[in-house]
Amino acid sequence: MNPSIARFIASSALFFVVVFTACSSFAGTRGDRLAPFFDRQTNPVEVSFPRERPVDITPVPPVLNAFDRAVLDTCGPLGSRVSREQFQYLMRQHPQVLARVKDAVGGALRGDRGSNTQFLEDLTDIWFDRHGFEHIFCGEIEGNNRIGGLHFVGRYWELQDLAIAGRLPNNARREEVVPGAIYTLGVLVRLGDREIADDLKGYPYLTNAEEMLVEVTRAFKRQGSAEGACLLSVRDRETGTSYPAVFVKSRNAIVTFYPDATPRGRSCRR
Repeated sequence: MNPSIARFIASSALFFVVVFTACSSFAGTRGDRLAPFFDRQTNPVEVSFPRERPVDITPVPPVLNAFDRAVLDTCGPLGSRVSREQFQYLMRQHPQVLARVKDAVGGALRGDRGSNTQFLEDLTDIWFDRHGFEHIFCGEIEGNNRIGGLHFVGRYWELQDLAIAGRLPNNARREEVVPGAIYTLGVLVRLGDREIADDLKGYPYLTNAEEMLVEVTRAFKRQGSAEGACLLSVRDRETGTSYPAVFVKSRNAIVTFYPDATPRGRSCRR
């Protein structure tokens, strides 16, 4: 064979190997399976809290009830906006939940506005004037490196089940766990050809959608006209387990609510 031809073939083969390897490496990185939020295995890992004691950061999947699933339907695809009308439809379809929320705040949120119609209007105001419902229950996409809110355990399970989101890898310095109660972790979302990562998210494992709606609405009512953040102690009715959470409000609306394994700050009014 002509030496020039041989050199051309050899160099072409080398170029192909380099390109193929690079493409395969990129595809492997982008196509890696998302790390689960939940599984049925016990696999302790090192986290920031508790220190020097490995814990399982992937509890068993939560069991969702009818209202949990209705909330997820209302949220829609990750990144969707939820309207006031959608929320009001949700609550009208679940009058027993609306009644429990109303009872938890003494029958009214503002003055003597105690009819069901007035109460639902006021409830919608406090949950939607600062997008609190969407933020807490559904999660919001904010650019390429921030996920707003996302603090409902059912939403994590749905996103895992749809293979849309998983735990952010190599994030132990930000992870905190109170086994069976609080899971603070990073989240990696894949939407089409986009990847959005946020290293600090979390959810209370024990609190379903109805309980969260009740707790946060009651916290709002009890804080009166106070603004800013405070620490709330949340007690699970079924297990008797309590966990600390951060509640934030403006003067007239709910801003956020999330569990915190290492809380600092003033306590909420009880």
